[in-house]
Amino acid sequence: MQVSVEISVYPLTENYKPAVKAFIRKMSENENLKIKVNGISTQIFGELSEVMPSLEKAIESCFDTQKASVVVKFLGTDLSEYEFKG
Repeated sequence: MQVSVEISVYPLTENYKPAVKAFIRKMSENENLKIKVNGISTQIFGELSEVMPSLEKAIESCFDTQKASVVVKFLGTDLSEYEFKG
């Protein structure tokens, strides 16, 4: 099943950028996933069976190194080619 996942990572520290970048790098280790990054969130697109183990590793690594909140939203389709107009 193809999914789209929107992830926002909120490290509980003033120096939050390294933690967010580390999370994105961890997710990028899986070459089967499409990743789009913007100023508010990161979007991951791919097979659910590929996304979930990568997401688990990235969240675990994040929580092992700092206190953080991770907000995740799932959609049961691939929106990677969809152009949002607003």
